[in-house]
Amino acid sequence: MAEDIRAEKKALRREMLSRRRAVSPEQRTHAGGIITAQVLPELKRAGTVMLYASMPEEIDLFPLMEKLISAGKRIALPEITGRGTMEARELAAMDALIDGAFDIPTPDPARGAQIPPEEIDVVIVPGAAFDADGGRLGLGGGYYDRFLPRAVHAERLVLAFDFQIVPAVPMAAWDARVDRILTERRSMDCRNGRVKEG
Repeated sequence: MAEDIRAEKKALRREMLSRRRAVSPEQRTHAGGIITAQVLPELKRAGTVMLYASMPEEIDLFPLMEKLISAGKRIALPEITGRGTMEARELAAMDALIDGAFDIPTPDPARGAQIPPEEIDVVIVPGAAFDADGGRLGLGGGYYDRFLPRAVHAERLVLAFDFQIVPAVPMAAWDARVDRILTERRSMDCRNGRVKEG
């Protein structure tokens, strides 16, 4: 059973990452602009928001990061601390990013303290694919599956391309689910099944 799920995940991950790479820079910028404009008002009430340093083929989160810092929000980014483990570290300013594990930009420890997971209000969660029930297919490291249960007060929010929404994500018992998904076409609340188009 576990082997079947692992094989299904691998196949879906391969397909989704290939589709993500096929998105043109113009389409990526367009989708990112729509999503950033939609999510900014929604983050008004959040004091501490955790994002991630987006890769070139993902929705670009750097403009959103910049706007949230300007608005006085406390911003956290993941800091890899071991195999499959991470902590949240404060990003004080956009020029406080350094190369971290796997060459992923990470906040400079000299300029930002670690933030306890229970102090985070919203976690923007990355992934390869998602479904309407909050199922999430990560990139295979298990970092978020271990971290999210510790962020007990945080809403788990996904900012993704619409094609990343699939009918069903293969899920194991320990896989962390998400609360809401925002794409360039719709907003989905996975907790109550509400979908808002446009």
